Amino acid sequence: MRLLLVLLVVSSTACSRAPASPQPFAPSDIIELAAMPEGYAPGPTLSETCVVAPRGPFEDEALSNIDCNHARLSRALRARAGEQGVRFLVGKRCRVGAGSRPRLSCSASLAQPTEGVPLLQARTSSPAGPAPSPAQVWDKDEPRPQDAAQIRVTFRAATEGAPMLPARAYDRVEETAQASVGRRALGQVSARCDERECSADSLRHALRVAAGRVGAGELTSVACFEEGDSARCVATALVPWSS
Repeated sequence: MRLLLVLLVVSSTACSRAPASPQPFAPSDIIELAAMPEGYAPGPTLSETCVVAPRGPFEDEALSNIDCNHARLSRALRARAGEQGVRFLVGKRCRVGAGSRPRLSCSASLAQPTEGVPLLQARTSSPAGPAPSPAQVWDKDEPRPQDAAQIRVTFRAATEGAPMLPARAYDRVEETAQASVGRRALGQVSARCDERECSADSLRHALRVAAGRVGAGELTSVACFEEGDSARCVATALVPWSS
């Protein structure tokens, strides 16, 4: 009996740490439409917001604020729709607020299939091409963009008052095990999240996004570990060979 109780406790603990189940649709499978398609009915309205983070070093800032733009918000909406097994988003609207830290927002309605839509048609993903599209590559690099608001990132400059470099896209930031010879350190980047909310892969992606925000061309010595109830990854950001 005691052995059974121990096994149940271990099983329960393992389940509580298990990653989220796969989404029925990836963000790249979701189609945005201007009007409700035939055979579908309006569903709930989804919304996503972010606040543009200031340039320079940042402390415990939401990843969604570090990379605050309508493209990211739209992708988060598509991910949330796919998570619910919905293929179409209808009537998307995006707005920009005023101020030193503008607030961006996007909203759209889910298109819920009715009985007039065959189940197979409502749940069929887009056919794969000979090579992954840019959107499909993004799916692989960041499969859950809807978690960006829960991920917190920090950048601490190696030299106070150092000039800021132009921001770079995350895919222009290399991740290396050892620093390239001749590249100067910009500073340290870190990403953290409740370990039940996001994976180590999501945190590693957040490091690249944060490093790109400060103009880094390389991310090296990445280390991920548990810290209390949170998971954290840290790395050193290096200057690019050229901007």
